[in-house]
Amino acid sequence: MIDVKKASRNIVSRLRSAQKSGELWNKKVVIMHDFSFDRLVHLDRFEDFMEKACTVLSQKGGLLPESVQTIQQGGCAANAATTLARLGVKPYFITRTNELGVHLLRFYLERAGVDISRVKTGGSLALMTCFEVGREKYNIMINDGDSFGPFGFDDLDGEDLALMESADLVGVFDWCLNPKGTDLARGLFEHLEKKGIVTYYDTSDPSPRKAEIPELYRTVLTKGNLTYLNLNENELKQFTSADRAAETPKELVDLAVSLKQKIHAVLSIHTDTLSIGVDDSVSVAPTYRIKPLRTTGAGDTWNGGNILGILLGLEPGERLLLANAIAGYYIESPDANRSSLEEITEFIRLRENDTYALDHTKPDL
Repeated sequence: MIDVKKASRNIVSRLRSAQKSGELWNKKVVIMHDFSFDRLVHLDRFEDFMEKACTVLSQKGGLLPESVQTIQQGGCAANAATTLARLGVKPYFITRTNELGVHLLRFYLERAGVDISRVKTGGSLALMTCFEVGREKYNIMINDGDSFGPFGFDDLDGEDLALMESADLVGVFDWCLNPKGTDLARGLFEHLEKKGIVTYYDTSDPSPRKAEIPELYRTVLTKGNLTYLNLNENELKQFTSADRAAETPKELVDLAVSLKQKIHAVLSIHTDTLSIGVDDSVSVAPTYRIKPLRTTGAGDTWNGGNILGILLGLEPGERLLLANAIAGYYIESPDANRSSLEEITEFIRLRENDTYALDHTKPDL
């Protein structure tokens, strides 16, 4: 595991330098393609909610007035793009939505600093309802999958490709909700490799399309033209066909190493207590001890932090710790829309003694 204090101080120094120079504004990042309008329903106990809901149903319908609800932007790609914009990067966002979706993108993304000039119309507004349950804020997400619509490589025009060919990094998100997600990833990563562009991929939970995982694995993940692959613990299990969840840091590291041996991309894994990076060597960074106010969107925010670390050229362990800090700040902040470079710098500086203590274990390389 990394030396958290040393890594924290190196990150703080690098962030302050970037802020002073304004270098991040000159970084061009293109992110695609999922955006949704999310409704979050906050529940103390899901069992109590279900009992009351069943009572209402037995009465042939009625009202449950006590649940707190909030609305926010959603979508892995949209959230990652917004995170980067708030941290000083100028992201470009590509998606397809409808007229209302464009208005929401202006309100949420463009106002935060994301360039939405390449957004396409003629689609639908994707919707998501999420139950966040208990103090831990465990979430149950219900997506209207049809509203996301298929978006493949042929849906990108010449101006889209020209923009990406001049980018420092291109990120593709949420394969699981895109019926043409395999086609998009395969075509785009092959095209951008020829141009020498850094690519970043987060599939989101692949389990709803479990039967299609072998094709994605064969035609995208093992092809050698993807630069970075990011997964959470569940996704790591899905892509390695693990018969049970890894229970210790060492088991997680060994599982990540087993996947890395089959793919070319730099691998990043994020979990509740640690993040793992696997390339020529293994890096492990702990997460921060926090009191969660939300969890929905935390992984997307983590991706924004991971991409920021790539743009800044941080060492792998420092990059992971930065991503953990940005996600942790988002989860515990009273205002989910605040994540400036100054605030993240202070968070890392003040919380270097407030991470999980993990046993240092050597992976089976």
